[in-house]
Amino acid sequence: MASVHGISCERKRVTSKVVVVTPPTATMPEAPCSVNLFFEVEGYGKAQATGRGVTPTEAAANLQGTIAATRAALAPVPVEPPVRSMEARLSTLLTCGLDKAWTKGDEGLGERLVKAARLVRSGAVQPGNREGLLTVRSSQSNDHWYEVEGSTCTCQDWTRHAQAGEKHCCKHVLASMMWARLAEPQ
Repeated sequence: MASVHGISCERKRVTSKVVVVTPPTATMPEAPCSVNLFFEVEGYGKAQATGRGVTPTEAAANLQGTIAATRAALAPVPVEPPVRSMEARLSTLLTCGLDKAWTKGDEGLGERLVKAARLVRSGAVQPGNREGLLTVRSSQSNDHWYEVEGSTCTCQDWTRHAQAGEKHCCKHVLASMMWARLAEPQ
């Protein structure tokens, strides 16, 4: 059974022909009152609605109902951003950092970023004993921790580059930066 423009059609197969049988159509009397109106739908622009009824009041009420139903049906459904896992957010940070490092041609930075992500993922970054201080566990010894404050670190790699006057982020500084970004609300 199919319906076209409110008319039900029944199809029957007879040998190789399709015969469409339609019931006698009853014509609907036109409503004595009709109200037509253009209105705005946010995100879609102008729309047109018609309200019909036996009285002008009924036609106006039907028009208001049609407008309200149209706006409700076309209203955007508020979508809350999905809560992403720490691993997914860390992967995004790492990808962004690697992209920048490779664009600069800095392979060493790329390697340190991967090591930093590994430190963050393993839980090696912890808040320190004062504000602004983070401690990062050594990847070589679980008993040794480095102090990171801002972009300075107590590790030998950072100290060597700082003494040479080079701006350098060791893996511990990078891990603390990643950890801080992950601590921000999503």
